[in-house]
Amino acid sequence: MAVIGLSKPYYSTYSASAGAVTYGTPAVLAKACEVAIELNEGNAVILYADNGPDEVANGFSGGTMTLTIDELSLESAAAILGLTAGSSTTPAGTTLTFGGTAAAPYLGFGVVVKKQINNAIKWLAVVLHKVQFQTPGINAVTQGETVEFQTPELTATILRDDTVDANWCTQGQFNTEADAVAFVTKTLGGN
Repeated sequence: MAVIGLSKPYYSTYSASAGAVTYGTPAVLAKACEVAIELNEGNAVILYADNGPDEVANGFSGGTMTLTIDELSLESAAAILGLTAGSSTTPAGTTLTFGGTAAAPYLGFGVVVKKQINNAIKWLAVVLHKVQFQTPGINAVTQGETVEFQTPELTATILRDDTVDANWCTQGQFNTEADAVAFVTKTLGGN
C-alpha cells in the first residue's frame, strides 16, 4: 500500500452533552496539500508476573495534526479559530480581528487519502472526532525571478471525544473518492 494523494479537508462544529456528541454542518476548509498526524507516545504500563512482562496497558494521550492547505480564507479562519469576520467599507474588503476574547472551538475534522493497493486505487476517509486549531503565524517571502508557492500551515490538537468510548479517530476505505467524501461528511454531521 502506498499513499499517493490527499484531498477534501472538511471541518464541522463539535458539541457534546451527557455523553452524546453532535456535529454541525460540514464545510470544506480549503484544498489539501499535506497532512501529518502525530500521536503523543503514551506511557506503557507493564504488569510483571513470573519474573517477566505479562500485560501491557497503552492509552491514547492525544496528538497533533499539521495541515498544509492552498489558502486559508478569512471565512474559514473565522470558523476554525472562533473569530468574527467583518468588512471594511473604505477601502472595501473583508476583515478579521484577532484578540484576547477569541476562543478556538472544538471541531470534527476529516480528510481523504488516496492510496494504491495491489495496483488499484482506494480512498481512505480519516475522521478526527475532536480537534482544536491554533492560530497560525504568517510567513511570506518576496517574489523573485520565479514564483515560489507559499502555503499556510495549520496545527491542531487531537483530543478524545466526549462519548463513553472516548473515540478520537474513525477510518474507512472506499473504492471511490465520492464514497470516501460521503463517509467523511456523514460522520461529521452531514446527510
